[in-house]
Amino acid sequence: MPRKTPAKNPRKRTAAAEYDVAVLGAHLTGGLLAAILARQGVRTVLVDTTEDQARPAGESTVPYTSEVFSLLAERFEVPEIATFAHFTDLPEEVRRASGVKKSLGFLHHDAGREQDARKAVQFNVPGEHTEWHLYRPEADAYACRIAAAHGAHIDEVRSPLAKVALADDRTTLVLDNGQTLSVRYVVDASGPGSPLLAAAGVGSAEPARTPLRSRLLSAHFTGVRPFESVLPQDRYRGATAWSHGSFHHVFDGGWIQVVSFDNHDAARNGLCSVTVSVCPEKFADLPEDPEDAFRALIGRYPSIAGQFVAARAATPWAHDTQWQWRAERTTGPRWLAIGGAACRAEEVLARDVTVGMEMVHATAAALLRVVADPAREEAEFTRVADFQDRLIDFNDRLQMGLRTASRHFQLLNAYLRVWLLWQILADLSLKRARLDCDHVPEGSWAAVERFESELWFRTPEGLPRALRQLFHQMDAVRAGRTTATGAARDIFSWLRGERFVPPLYRFGEPGDRVYTFTLWRRMLMLLWVKTVAPADFRRLLTQDNVTGRRDDAPPVTTEF
Repeated sequence: MPRKTPAKNPRKRTAAAEYDVAVLGAHLTGGLLAAILARQGVRTVLVDTTEDQARPAGESTVPYTSEVFSLLAERFEVPEIATFAHFTDLPEEVRRASGVKKSLGFLHHDAGREQDARKAVQFNVPGEHTEWHLYRPEADAYACRIAAAHGAHIDEVRSPLAKVALADDRTTLVLDNGQTLSVRYVVDASGPGSPLLAAAGVGSAEPARTPLRSRLLSAHFTGVRPFESVLPQDRYRGATAWSHGSFHHVFDGGWIQVVSFDNHDAARNGLCSVTVSVCPEKFADLPEDPEDAFRALIGRYPSIAGQFVAARAATPWAHDTQWQWRAERTTGPRWLAIGGAACRAEEVLARDVTVGMEMVHATAAALLRVVADPAREEAEFTRVADFQDRLIDFNDRLQMGLRTASRHFQLLNAYLRVWLLWQILADLSLKRARLDCDHVPEGSWAAVERFESELWFRTPEGLPRALRQLFHQMDAVRAGRTTATGAARDIFSWLRGERFVPPLYRFGEPGDRVYTFTLWRRMLMLLWVKTVAPADFRRLLTQDNVTGRRDDAPPVTTEF
């Protein structure tokens, strides 16, 4: 990829109406994509849309998300993106408005009963990571500032998009204030109500393509009690305070995610994000009004009700009785739809931010090639659209699995072990691939462009097998071919017997429900890696030339 110098003064282009690329959606995904394109010399305009604030957005990271941020920063030479990977590196205004994430927790509830401490799982974030809760108004604004700093044009009055006119050679965008923009290519990262999708005649996909059905409610609250003040923290042996991370109340047929923005000393934001997702058939008796529905739901679970006894919604509810939506197609002549314009899906387990950044990576790489050589448009755009379809399908299976696992704590317990194993190995594998790219001829990033799979970089060969095993068990439970407890027993047994799963993780032990990677575990991990670990796992953590890598490639630290 040619190295480009950002525009010295992007405001000098404000009078120009013609651009190479327009990015619709002035938020985290759109802003970082615009920053990358502008940094690489593409004439880019970032356009606000009415969809930008129309729905709840991802508000949490996991270590794998942070590794994608690091890849974007390094590959496309936008160092500011790397600050999203580490809470401590963010600008003060973003940190003060956002929360820290020291753990990811799950509390399973039975209707009418106090939460049983034996039905809890917590994964603590390793100390070298600084995961966080994104307060999206500040995080989105920061992403847009990065875009502007690298030369992307943003309308000074932030007038939203009003009309799209598609033509054979260029696309015309008309803003609400009457300003007209002429662009070669458009990336729509806004939402299902986008004028671009309407102009292209794109409707919803068949329901069968989005099998999960959810009623979703989301708002920011004040007055939410830390859960450790509802039930004593010492009931949960080894667990850290629930409010210091993001956690989920899980019950048969749904979950409530709680994300605090005021859980550190420097916080100046008293809000707490609350997102509810339930099976609309199982909870068909909930009232239509979102506030009434929320109160009726938590009233069935005493410990959840105790956390919200004094809480009040501080923002309007975002809600829909059928939340999932998916575009019937996501590409056409000179345009791509990504993120919210491609689908509206569950946002649990940090998937919204993660998939958004994965699509920024794939889309930026494709667009830079297309702008340089327009003859590549159809092949590149089709490849990106196909990759996004795979990510969406994969996300649907993960969320279907979580919904199925919610039926019984032991199944949830087993499901979460495989999910964490995937997260750990995905993070380590992507870091290994990124570092390997530093030791190949300049411009070759093929190791992180295996877009023919949702695992778009090399991973240990056991990981796809683990995911297939998990999804097979979840399918069997839904089909009635096995019970929830039977599937859980099989998953734990499989984890104990798999050679590529580090024994010290104890993922195959149902009673080991609080995961913390201590110094002692790190030492045992290094010993295991150096002795009996499979070669494709060992390559993630050592300099050993077991796969034909260069001997001088750096090691990846043992982070888990």
